[in-house]
Amino acid sequence: MKIVQFNAGLSGSPGMLMRAISEEMDAQGIDNRMMITYGREDHTNVFKYASDKEIKINALKSRIAGNWGFEASAQTQRALAFLEEYRPDLIHVHNIHGHDLVFDDFFAYIAKKGVPVVYTFHDCWAFTGYCTHYVSTDCTRYREACHDCPQYRAYSWFRDRSTENQNRKKNALLGLPSLTIVTPSQWMADQVQTSFLKDVPAVVIPNGIDTDTFRPVDSDVRQRLSIGGRKMILSVANAIGKDKGLEDILKLNDMLSDDEAIVLIGINDEVKKELPESIIALPRTNSQAELAEYYSAADVLVNPTHEDTFPTVNIEALACGTPVVTYNTGGSPEAIDECTGMVVPEGDTAALRDAILSMNKNEALAAACRERALKHYDRDVFTRRMIGLYRDILESRE
Repeated sequence: MKIVQFNAGLSGSPGMLMRAISEEMDAQGIDNRMMITYGREDHTNVFKYASDKEIKINALKSRIAGNWGFEASAQTQRALAFLEEYRPDLIHVHNIHGHDLVFDDFFAYIAKKGVPVVYTFHDCWAFTGYCTHYVSTDCTRYREACHDCPQYRAYSWFRDRSTENQNRKKNALLGLPSLTIVTPSQWMADQVQTSFLKDVPAVVIPNGIDTDTFRPVDSDVRQRLSIGGRKMILSVANAIGKDKGLEDILKLNDMLSDDEAIVLIGINDEVKKELPESIIALPRTNSQAELAEYYSAADVLVNPTHEDTFPTVNIEALACGTPVVTYNTGGSPEAIDECTGMVVPEGDTAALRDAILSMNKNEALAAACRERALKHYDRDVFTRRMIGLYRDILESRE
């Protein structure tokens, strides 16, 4: 079995998941490669088929032409030349909307070769004209045909080519002889069912994390931040921007007493200047191990996201024994149950506050959170399910 995975890079959640799958395949003696277009080739199985300069040029061209996802001819030819020589048995696609490939040319080659494809939808981009998410704009045009895109200015400076882009994606994906869609959440699977891909097989495989790194650990976080015995309400990297809940965090802060402290991690200097002094704003951590210290020290993780496929921060917090409070949006509620957190209506900051204050972290609650993470979201569970899917697909073709 020879497997090739495609993702824009090795970092970020999709990149780390791709790397985890590759490492498990290495452990099982499965020949595999990872294809990326940005970042460093710091892994023996990686082939980088574009330079950073080329990606920037592609980005500029796509914004001028309005054809986001279709402006990478030279890079596509390099990737296809690699596939022609390597001859994989299966291709797994993650995120390829960073000006990495000419979408339809790439899949036309795969269709011609008859190679089965697994495509993980980390967001909605594969079946829309432009956007990765459409909930915040309350747009459902993708269900019939994208047009008059409310977000096209984020992707194109001059023209709305959402109809053309979506049609090209539709023809490319429906032209594949073997396509299996993987979604990390049931919510995303439900979105696929409302798109032109509704008849394509879809499998829900939740993302996994390294539960040896993300685990309950002792630290001096509370002392360093001068939190003391106050309730520590943590929000990680998601509270930057309206769609991820920054405005909700600010409203929540106004509702809290001096007995509670909000800690935001992943905040840059520009955003920090706009925050009240009562919020403890910190930059990104230097490592996952350091991040685990913050999760462990917190009494609760609050994730007021307004659109998300399946937030990794939720399962990282659970693995560290910390309950989660989130909005009933996207795939965010799926990581928790009645024993490990609470879900409140979107935008209801009063309900958000009440849920947070009701979370009393103790040994039993921490153990329930940790147990749920180990059972459902451990990295080994994720990688073995994914590789099992590869085997099932290839065995069905014999």
